[in-house]
Order: sequence, then structure tokens, then C-alpha cells
Amino acid sequence: MGTVINQFFINISIIFLLMSLTFYVMRTVLPIQPSSPLFVRFWFGVSNGLTAILLTLNAIELGDARIDLRLIPIALSATYAGPFGAVVTLALIFIGRMTLHGMSAPFVDSILMFVVFYIFSLLLSRVPMHRSRGYAVYVGFGALLVLIRVTGSVDTMVFVNVFIPYFLMLSLGAWLCYWGAKKLETHLWMFLLHTHRATVDELTGLPNRYRTLEQMNDLEMTGKPWTLLVIDVDHFKQLNDTYGHLAGDAALRHIGQTLERHCPPGGFVGRYGGEEFLLVIEGYEQAKEVAESLVETVRHTTFECQGEVIPMTVSIGAAVAGHEPSMVVFERADEALYDAKRNGRDQVRFA
Repeated sequence: MGTVINQFFINISIIFLLMSLTFYVMRTVLPIQPSSPLFVRFWFGVSNGLTAILLTLNAIELGDARIDLRLIPIALSATYAGPFGAVVTLALIFIGRMTLHGMSAPFVDSILMFVVFYIFSLLLSRVPMHRSRGYAVYVGFGALLVLIRVTGSVDTMVFVNVFIPYFLMLSLGAWLCYWGAKKLETHLWMFLLHTHRATVDELTGLPNRYRTLEQMNDLEMTGKPWTLLVIDVDHFKQLNDTYGHLAGDAALRHIGQTLERHCPPGGFVGRYGGEEFLLVIEGYEQAKEVAESLVETVRHTTFECQGEVIPMTVSIGAAVAGHEPSMVVFERADEALYDAKRNGRDQVRFA
């Protein structure tokens, strides 16, 4: 009994391990569902197919019989990725069985069962149903297929000693694995949500101050030349006082989108705080041309609010990075920005 329990938890651990890796690798496309892109459902099916093959290789020994829990990854694939995910998983199982055992009578029986399961998944996919209930139906239907297959072909003693423990382990394992999959998906989704909130400016959708400075540090570590532009919206307080904070927010979104659209390839733009933005350019040859173009673009890009066209301009302070820390480069660019403001705004000054 102890050996059987040990083998059972080894099988559950295999499912958990591959399921965790799968969800982590696919964390940017969560939630996985039958309407997910085809490549998402394909790779989810592949992962579960590999899991099923490993479960076959690590079958649980009950006396002279060997059972496995491959029905669990099949049900997970059908539940999350729909009939397409299920057929990918089943196809991999077929390939694995052919490679390991060749064309045998049990293999032919398994093919028939899998075809029936796939047809059932096509039918069930047309029925609106909560995911947990659908998963339970898939597991129950798979268990029913096994029961139909063994009824009349094994004696009562084998059924009691082998298949009743199998159905119990299948039920417990299926519940554990679905619970684990649900928790993994929820935690990864929340992690991505909090990461997004921690690194993206909510108002403009640009990288926030933390993320922008992090990207600057990453670029500094490459040792390649780069240029920093510190960009400030001119007369922003006056705009807020005249038109209100909603207009000010709209103006910041307008400026952020304009800068993002005209950011040169290989560069990046982020919001530093308030009405100040940072734009980083790889290299320095085109820095002056890019900065002057941005000033001109903002000046000639129409911003409308409350039915009125509001003129917008920016001042830019620029500094080419030498062999000093990124914050030193920022301080030089910031000083150049104030020089641009002192000399009339709507212009570029280099440190």
C-alpha cells in the first residue's frame, strides 16, 4: 500500500511540475481557453501530451497490473484548450504508445477510446458550461469509457483490487490537479497584473519612472553610446489652471502618444513624473535631429479639448552618455532642460 501511495504522489508531482512550467512559459497569454490563439492551444496540448507519456512510463503497479493517470492531462487539455488541445494531446499519446509498444490489441482499443473521447469533446464544447463542471464531466466520461472497456473482460477480484483503487486515485488526482491548475493560473495572472501596475504609468500607458530608469541602467551596462532627452511640457500649470485637471491629463496622454509614435527604432520613452518625460536614443549621431524633430512635431500636432484647439510645446534637455552613471547623465540633461526653459522654451539644449 505504501508503495502505491508513493507512486501515486510521484505521478501527481509529474503533472504539477509540467503544468507549472507550462503556465509559467505561457503566462503572457493567460487565461488559456478554447478561444485562445491556435498556437497557445497547440503548445498546451503538446505539454499535456508529454505529461501523459511520462505518466505511462511511471505507471502505478497494483499487484500484477499497471495503471496510469494519463486521463488527467487529457481532461485538462480538453477543458482548457478545447477539442483542438485534446486532439494534440491524444496524438502525442498515440505516437508515444506506438514507439513504446507498437501496434498491439490494447493499443487498438485505446485508439477507439480516444476517438470516442475526442468526439465527446467536440459535442461538449458546444454546451455552455462552467470550466470546473466541464472538467468533471471530461474526467467522469473518461472513467466511464474505462469502466465499459473492462466490464466483462476482468473477474470480480481484479476489478476490486485494481480498478476500484484506480477510480479512487483518478478522482483524487483529478481534483488535486485542477485545484493546482486554477491556483497557478490565478497567481500568475495576479503577478502579471501587479507587475504591469508597478512598471506602467496608468495615465499615459508608457513605462513609469521606475521602469524607465531600469531600462536606462540596462542600456548603461551594455557600454554602448546613448543619448538621454529630458522632455518637459511647457506652461503645463497654466493649462491645468485654465482648463482643469481632466484637460491636463488629456494633454499628458496626447504628449505621451506623440513621443511614442516618433520614438526612433531601438529607443524608448517613459514618463518620469508630472509633466516630464524621458526619451532614450541608442547612439548620438542622430540625437540633435531627433530632439529638434520632436519639438517641431509637438508644436504642429493639434490638441483639442472641450472643442478648443490648445497649443502645446515642449522643452528638451539632452545629454550624450559618456562613461558615467546614468543618473549623472540625467542630471546633465536636466540642467540643459532648465537652460532651454530659461531661454524661451519650445527648444532643445544639449549639455
